[in-house]
Amino acid sequence: MSTVAGSNLEPRQQLESIYDAVAAAFVAGESGSELSRLMCSRVDDMLIRLWQEKAPTASGCIDLIAVGGYGRGELSPHSDWDLWFIVPDVCPPTVEEELQAFLLSLWDMGAKIGHAVRSVKETLEHVQDDWASATAALESRLLAGPGELNALLQSKLELFFRKQRKAFVQAKLGELEERHRRTGGTAFWMEPDIKEGQGGLRDVQAAFWMGKVWYGCDHIAGLVSAGGISARELEQLLAAQDFLWRCRAALHIELKRANDRMGFEQQVALAEQMGYQSAGHRPAVDAFMKDYFRHVGRVARVTGLLVMHFQEQLHPRRFTFTRNIGDGFTQEGSLVGIRDADVFREDPLRLLRVFHVAQQGERRLSSQALRQIRADVLLIDDAFRDNPEAQRLFLKILRSNRHVHWALKEMNDTGVLGRFIPQFRDVVGLGQFNRYHAYTVDEHTIRAVGEARNFWHSDYPARLPLAHEVCHAINRPELLYIALIFHDIAKGLPGDHSVEGAKLARSFCQRMHLDADASELVEWLVQEHLLMAVKSQRFDLADPEVIRSFAERVGNLNYLRYLLLLTVADIAAVGPNVWNDWKGSLLQELYWLTSQYYQSDESISESSERLCRTRIRAALDGAGGGRDELEAAVAQMSRGCIMHFPPRHLQHIVQLIASTDGDGVKYWVDRDRGHSLFFVVARERSGLFAALTATLTSGHGSIMAAYADELADGRVLDVFHLQSVDGSPFDIESDLERLQSRITQLLAADTLSRMAIDASFKINVLMRRVEVRVRQLSEASFRATAIEVSAADQPRLLARLADAIATEGYQLHSATVSTFGERAVDVFFITDSDSHQLNAEQVASLSEILSDVASLPMKQAA
Repeated sequence: MSTVAGSNLEPRQQLESIYDAVAAAFVAGESGSELSRLMCSRVDDMLIRLWQEKAPTASGCIDLIAVGGYGRGELSPHSDWDLWFIVPDVCPPTVEEELQAFLLSLWDMGAKIGHAVRSVKETLEHVQDDWASATAALESRLLAGPGELNALLQSKLELFFRKQRKAFVQAKLGELEERHRRTGGTAFWMEPDIKEGQGGLRDVQAAFWMGKVWYGCDHIAGLVSAGGISARELEQLLAAQDFLWRCRAALHIELKRANDRMGFEQQVALAEQMGYQSAGHRPAVDAFMKDYFRHVGRVARVTGLLVMHFQEQLHPRRFTFTRNIGDGFTQEGSLVGIRDADVFREDPLRLLRVFHVAQQGERRLSSQALRQIRADVLLIDDAFRDNPEAQRLFLKILRSNRHVHWALKEMNDTGVLGRFIPQFRDVVGLGQFNRYHAYTVDEHTIRAVGEARNFWHSDYPARLPLAHEVCHAINRPELLYIALIFHDIAKGLPGDHSVEGAKLARSFCQRMHLDADASELVEWLVQEHLLMAVKSQRFDLADPEVIRSFAERVGNLNYLRYLLLLTVADIAAVGPNVWNDWKGSLLQELYWLTSQYYQSDESISESSERLCRTRIRAALDGAGGGRDELEAAVAQMSRGCIMHFPPRHLQHIVQLIASTDGDGVKYWVDRDRGHSLFFVVARERSGLFAALTATLTSGHGSIMAAYADELADGRVLDVFHLQSVDGSPFDIESDLERLQSRITQLLAADTLSRMAIDASFKINVLMRRVEVRVRQLSEASFRATAIEVSAADQPRLLARLADAIATEGYQLHSATVSTFGERAVDVFFITDSDSHQLNAEQVASLSEILSDVASLPMKQAA
C-alpha cells in the first residue's frame, strides 16, 4: 500500500499528496508516460482502498471499472476519473447508500468524477446507442469486484465490436475530421490544445481505438504489423505522445486545475519548468514551442496516413483500379502511387516530379507515396538543388493551374520544401509569440500562398474583389508565390526580417536562374511586403503628397499590382478574423489613388482639384433635400475634410451639418465595408474628442479610425469608424442607438467631466513584452504632424492619448487605430493652435508625454 496516499490522511489530503508525488516526479525529470502511469497507479490505490472502506457490501457484488483515459491507464494530475459500476440484477438494500457514500468521498476530496451505474444489459444498450460510450468501453479496466460481471460484459463487447468494426471506424474518422475542423484544421496554432487539437493526444488515442477495433491490436504497436504505420512512425508517435503527456502534466501542475489549452503565459512557464534555455536572440519559449510543434506535426502526419489507410480498408473498391502512368508512378483510384520503394532512389528528381504529376490530374498522393517521400527526402542535396531540371520542376509546380497550395503544403509536410529551400527549415514549427499571428511561420506562409492562389479561382469567396481583377493583369504568378514563401523566412534571425528575407530571396532567385527583372521584383516584394498595409492603415490617404510619395517608392503599376496581391494574401493568412472589409477598403483606396497617379497626365494638384469637385457633386446628389442648405453646409467644410471622405460618407456629413446649427449626432452602417460610422458636430470644448472616444468604446465597439476638423462657423466635426471588438461588423441597432443616446447626453452637458482612467486592467506576459514606441511619421501627412504610438493594447488607450494631446493645447485632426493582437498602433494627425505643423521641440515634448500615458503600470492590479 502506498504511504504517499495512506489511509491516515483525510481524503482531500490524500489527493493532494498524489499531486505532490507527480509534481516531484516531474521535477526529477521523469518521462511523460511515467508521470501518467504514476498518477494512475496512485489513484488506483486510493480508489480501491476507499471503495472497500466505504462500500464493503457493494464491493462484494459490484464490479468497479475504470473507463476512458483512466481505463487506458493515462491520467494527468487534474484529469477526470471515469468510472462504471456494473451491478447485478438484484443488489442488497445497503448498496445504494454505500455507493453514495463512496461518491461523496470522492467529491469531497475535489476529484472530478464521471460515473454510471448500470447492469450488463443496460451497459450494452447504452454502448449500442452511443459511440462515445462504446469508445469508453473499449478501454475498460477492472479496478475492484468479483469480476464475473466484467467478464460477461467484456465477452459481449468483443462480439459487439467484431460486428460493428466498420461502423465504429467510420464514426471515429468522422469525429476526427469534425474535431480537426472545430479546432482550426491545423496542428500549428500558437495557443494549442494539447489534447483536442490536431496532432494532440486525442489523435494518438484515435489511432489506437481504430487499430484495436479493426485489427484487434491491444497496443498501438500492432498497427505496424498490420501495415497501418511504419516502425519509424510508431517511434515518432510514441515519442510525441510522451512529450505531450509531460506538457499536459506540467500544465495541470502549473494551473492546479484541469486545462489543456496552452496559452502564452503557460508556454513561458512550461519552457522554464521543462528546462529550456534561451539561445542568443531566441528566448527559451521559442525552443520549447519549436519542439512542441515538431512533435504535434509528426502526430498529425502519421494520423493523416492512418486516415488514408483506413479509408482504403473501408472502401477497397475505390483503390482496386491501378494502372501504370509512367516514370515509376501509378494511379490508384483517385490517388497517385509509386511502383515500389526504390522509385525515388532510382531517380531523386521524382521527389519533385510526383507533386507535379498529381497536380496535372488533380489527384492526391497515396499513403505509400507520402511515406516513401519522407523516407527518401535526404536525397535532396546541393547537387539536387543546383540541377536545372529540379529547378524547372519546382517552377512548374508553382505555375500549375491547380493545387499549388496543396502541393506546397504536402512538400512542407514531407520535408521536401525544407530540403529544396534549406532556409525554410528554420521557420518550420517556428512560433510567433504574439496574439496577432495565430499560426507558426511555415503554416502562415503556406496559407498565404493558398490565399493568393484563390484570387484566380472564382469558386472561392473573394477577400477583396479588386484582387480578383488585378491578379489577371500580372503575367508571372509564380513570382508572387516565391515572394510569399520568402516574406517571413528570416523571422527568428537577427535583424529586420524584411531586409534579411530579401537577401535570401535574391540568392534563391539567382540559384533558380531567374532573369534579373524577376529577381529584382521578388527581392523588392519581400523587402517591402509590409509597405502597403502600413501606408493604407496609418497614413493620410487624402493628402496628395502621401500618394505621390508612396507611388514613387513603389515605382510602377506592375509592382503595385504584385504588392496589392501579396498584401491581401499576407493579411488574410495571419489568422481567423484578421482580414476585414475595412482593411480591404483602405487597400483598395490606396491602390486606385496610386494607379490614377501613374496613369494621369495631370499634375498632382490638378488631379486633386478635379477629384475635390467630383466628390462635392456626388455628395450633393446623394444627400437629397434643399440644394441651397446643402451647398451652405459644404461651404462650412475645409477642403482637406472634403478630400478625406468618399462621397458615400460626405453625403451624411453634409446632411448632418445642414440639419442643425448646434450639436448633432447620427450614425450610418456601411455594410459593404463591414463597419459603422458616427458623425458628430458640436461646439468646441476642451477634451471633447477624448470624451467622445471614451463614450464610443464604453460598449462593444472598437474604434478603427477617427477624424476631427473645425467648421467655418467654429463648431467641430468628429467622425468615428467602429467595428465590434472581435473584428465583426458593429451593426446591432440597439447598440448603435444606445451609443447615439449617450453622445447626445454628453453634448448636452455644459462642461465635460474629467475622464476617469481605470488602471486596474489585467496585464499579461505578452503585454509586458510590447515596447512603448512613440515616433513622428514624417511622410504620413504633409499638412499635419503625424505621431505614431505603438504600445500594449489596453482599455481606452486612444481616449487617454487624445486627452493628453488636447491638454497640451494641440488640435487633433484625425487618428487611425490598428491592433495586432496584444499590440496597438495609434497614429495621430496633429497641428498647433494656429493649424501649423509641430516643430521638433514640440514633437519631442509631446512624444514623451504620450509615452508616459501608453506605458503599463509597473505593478499588476489586483
